[in-house]
Amino acid sequence: MEKRYQFREALTTSNKPFAYMLREKTETELSLLSGVIFDGDDSVVISHAKDDLCDYLKVCFGVTENGDHPVRISIGITETGLGDVCAYKGRVISVANDRIEIRAFDERGAAQAIYDLEDAMTQKKQPYLDLGITKNRPLFSPRMVHSAYGMDQYPAGYLQVLAKEGIDAIMLTVKGVNTVMSGPRDINAIIALAAEYGIDTYAYWDRAVYHSPEAEDAEEVYTAAFGEVFRVHNGLRGVILVGESVQFPSKDTRTTGKPYWETFDEDGFHDMRPGTSHWPCCDYPIWLDLVKRVIRREKPDADIVFWTYNWGGAPEKERIALIESLPTDISLMVTFEMFENLPTSYGITERVCDYSVAFAGPGSYFVSEAKAARRCGIRLYTQANAGGRTWDFGCLTYEPFPGQWMNRYEQMQDCHDRYGLVGVMECHQYGFWPSMITAMEKRAFAQYRKTSDEIIREVIDGFSGGQTDACMEALECWSRAIRLYMPTDHEQYCSMRVGPAYPLHFRYFPRPPEQLLDGSAVIPNAFTMPYGEPNLLLYAEGKFTLHSIRVRVELRILKDIIALLRQGLKIFRSLPVKTPEILRLINMGNYMVCCFTTDLHVKQMYLCRQRLSIAATGSAAASMIAQIRRIGEAEIGNAERALVCVDSDSSLGYEPMMGYAGDRAHIEWKIRQVRHMLDEELAAYEAGLAF
Repeated sequence: MEKRYQFREALTTSNKPFAYMLREKTETELSLLSGVIFDGDDSVVISHAKDDLCDYLKVCFGVTENGDHPVRISIGITETGLGDVCAYKGRVISVANDRIEIRAFDERGAAQAIYDLEDAMTQKKQPYLDLGITKNRPLFSPRMVHSAYGMDQYPAGYLQVLAKEGIDAIMLTVKGVNTVMSGPRDINAIIALAAEYGIDTYAYWDRAVYHSPEAEDAEEVYTAAFGEVFRVHNGLRGVILVGESVQFPSKDTRTTGKPYWETFDEDGFHDMRPGTSHWPCCDYPIWLDLVKRVIRREKPDADIVFWTYNWGGAPEKERIALIESLPTDISLMVTFEMFENLPTSYGITERVCDYSVAFAGPGSYFVSEAKAARRCGIRLYTQANAGGRTWDFGCLTYEPFPGQWMNRYEQMQDCHDRYGLVGVMECHQYGFWPSMITAMEKRAFAQYRKTSDEIIREVIDGFSGGQTDACMEALECWSRAIRLYMPTDHEQYCSMRVGPAYPLHFRYFPRPPEQLLDGSAVIPNAFTMPYGEPNLLLYAEGKFTLHSIRVRVELRILKDIIALLRQGLKIFRSLPVKTPEILRLINMGNYMVCCFTTDLHVKQMYLCRQRLSIAATGSAAASMIAQIRRIGEAEIGNAERALVCVDSDSSLGYEPMMGYAGDRAHIEWKIRQVRHMLDEELAAYEAGLAF
């Protein structure tokens, strides 16, 4: 049984031992068993990579000190001889019989070349490198991440892991000077530490300056907020601006002119217009120009990232009109897959309401704005959750669907070529977790890459214990399962947010006691959103199949998803060799089955509540009450099975912004909740059958 937060040990450990059988090197290989020595250019960034290589040789191959003939690694920062990789992070590695020469465009490229050597040996599972010349440079930059360790927490060990993964930017949820979402933080210390590993820091702005950009004192007010942050924290690379976090009192009459949570008009009626944060308001260019001006007064080269996430579902004409009126010296970030309608083979249409890998993308929203950005000459980024975690699961370590992720990476590469896509937000809130998915991503986002099938096979071969074909078959079952997933708010903000910890309510929707909230800065959404409530349709109402029609069909879909997950699990369980990663996948597979089973029971319970509310006879009511009891007992059993999963892996049930929201304590609370619902609430209601 793992303790809470035990996963952080692995998350901050760059090099982990693996099983291997040492063989004789061939004539076309160079051995590093005698250790390495370095000469040439150096810096703090390069030194961290050097230290990591020495640690790698020690941990993985037992090279504790240099022998008589250590391999000399010469490092040179140069633009000479780099050819088509003469650009940011570009590098050329020449491996000869007795030495290695690294030529790199910059210090980050030199460090990445050293990590490339580690990757090559890990792939072989031998301390040998092939003789010859290799070269590479990244396809995307920046590659921005939030922390999986904890919101806005970036210890040195985790930064080393990120650097090795090719990540070159982290995000802090900045509310003001030395203030992040969770409270006071030494932002400059984080910026400086990240820079040591070749990683930039962006401010993910998380404070609405609710003041008109056209007011007489606007310059003063915005300077005191945005300008002051960049004056004090001048090492920030840039800022990310998204509607819901930066809303202002827009004059656009197509909106309420109010924050998105103020939804009633003067008559007390629900105003069907969106709030100012959820519409491409005509005065955003004025607001953005002001923000840009006060920031660049302190940081002239600040990257101003304007993200259109909140209004991607608005009509194309209005969205494109906004882009065409934006300044061109910014970066436009467009979410890759959202707001797409997905016709299904089950006869209903689902919708990608938030981040999901069920649909590989790109969506029509992304394509329309990508075309506009290219036409206007605006630098293009995307939020694609390419690091392997989306809103599909709130408390899953990563989403083990390699076939579907590779589909997304292929589409992202195409958008790089077609529309000039250059930057990627790798994750949002859930954080970046190194996994087989990120290993595939690193290979896919290189200038020189293999085919998708080759990448998948190469990565799986690294942990399969010689059972690659079977592992690929099992994981393809899971990729087929996620393609059936319904990425609506009813899933992502309810049961799939916290998995088997989600309440199964009858009349009263419960909320966990304060002591279970893990000191989180944010109350988990799922514990404030009863399944089926109208507020879950606020921005998607009328845009895809009605919930009352979908829900019955979704019961069939969920059963098919569970069947595919179990099919993959059956293959994994049948393998004669259970490597540590296979055992982890089996545990994750069991947990995913529990999550989808909870979702199934929540929908069944919803239908029973609706039918019970209009039952016209005592026998009809009694029948519904009996069904509710069966569903409740089944869900208690499902939650008890989930306990085994979360006990085995402390990363399950954890999400950086929510903290622990689906661990043993929360699942046990949910079991008590369902028992109370059955024995107290339902029993009290059932007493009415006596009359």
